[in-house]
Amino acid sequence: MVLPNDGTGGMQAQVRLISEALASAGSQVSVLIGGGTTTGTVGGVTYLSGPPLLNWFGIPFLRALRRHARLLRADVVHGHGLRTGPFVALARRRAQRFVTCHGIDPATVPEGLLRLLRILPVKILACGPGPQSVLQHFGLAVALLENATPPERTPKTRSEFNERFGTTDDDFVALWPARFSAQKDHSSLLAFAQCLRDTNMVVVCCGDGPLRAQFESRITALGLGRHFRTVDFVSDAAAWLPATDFFVLPSKWEGQPLVLLEAMRAGIPAVTWTTVGAELLPSSAHVTSPDDGATRVRMWLETPETASVDTETQRKIAAEHEIGIAISWYQTLYYS
Repeated sequence: MVLPNDGTGGMQAQVRLISEALASAGSQVSVLIGGGTTTGTVGGVTYLSGPPLLNWFGIPFLRALRRHARLLRADVVHGHGLRTGPFVALARRRAQRFVTCHGIDPATVPEGLLRLLRILPVKILACGPGPQSVLQHFGLAVALLENATPPERTPKTRSEFNERFGTTDDDFVALWPARFSAQKDHSSLLAFAQCLRDTNMVVVCCGDGPLRAQFESRITALGLGRHFRTVDFVSDAAAWLPATDFFVLPSKWEGQPLVLLEAMRAGIPAVTWTTVGAELLPSSAHVTSPDDGATRVRMWLETPETASVDTETQRKIAAEHEIGIAISWYQTLYYS
């Protein structure tokens, strides 16, 4: 496995999850991380630190990748993130070579990179139908290799949630664990909350990132402090989701977010105005704007029985992505 960088994002979490599950099933798995700090063996997987991906035009990283692939006699080299594709293509001729797109901004598609990937000996995969359709629009042959739902954690209670995040039993609560970045579009939550000023709706936003301070200042300026809590990154967000009342996905675009799979498994009513990357949700969960999302939440508040209409469908979809099933997709791809 090849990662362009270390971190706590969904792509990194998915690669660790899949790698350790493959190792548990008997495969020898190593993960090379560009500029990574994670090294050693965890869960049967060997983590290797490589040079930063794009330093000196990527030449040091490519050399490290080729060296490790040769020493390990790798049968498969699988990059994650499209920018690893050219490196993976040149890693080892005897190996099967894949690169997975974990998300792509439809507004800033790297057309030069896509043209290069079309002619290189690397098979292109997408983690969900959203990024797959974007890439296919630009003429690439793209297979689907969807994300796995992480193992279920012991769920937290509502009283534990209230104590941790400063909410009450009377609040109608959502948890949004995401980096404060333009892609995650926290600002659209402000428009959403403005339509629900007269309610007890609260969104707990967990994460770090360059836009957190700006988001917090806008909350204050708009007088929306009652409706938001902002806290640092929470590593066990999935354990807290069952204690919430609903899930909101505000991102401009996604790949196939793990938190969405976890929320669906928890049976939480969901709403989203994300245009790419939320295809797993039933069509009834999709709205066109934050205002429409607020209308949906208001309906749930006023008629609670309507909130559970699609939750069983969501549970079934999430169950189809459990790790045991997802590993069979990888094994079929690699070994058939």
